[in-house]
Amino acid sequence: MVVNDKMTVMQVRPNYSIVYQFKPILKLERRHVKSQKNFVDFIKEISTNWKDGDYFLKSTKGTFAYFNLNGSRVKLFKKSKMGKDYICWEYFGPIGSIAKKVSNVRRK
Repeated sequence: MVVNDKMTVMQVRPNYSIVYQFKPILKLERRHVKSQKNFVDFIKEISTNWKDGDYFLKSTKGTFAYFNLNGSRVKLFKKSKMGKDYICWEYFGPIGSIAKKVSNVRRK
């Protein structure tokens, strides 16, 4: 499970990516990924002093989310350049998302 695991915040530069020095590690809770709006609001909250540009969250399972900051706007990308969906979309996708499935499994 990716939620509650530590993720590395990566800043995208023109030819490479680096660990973001001002906030290198981030931990998401289930409440942050209930919906796309919750996730974007969380990113807005933590990134108020970050430079404009592209960032991604790297987890043990791969790239969790890729987003662009432009002032107070956050644009969340759905697919990578290779055409794969980022992991975050599995959590706040349509009915039957992973977060709901996991919580139902644990209740039984």
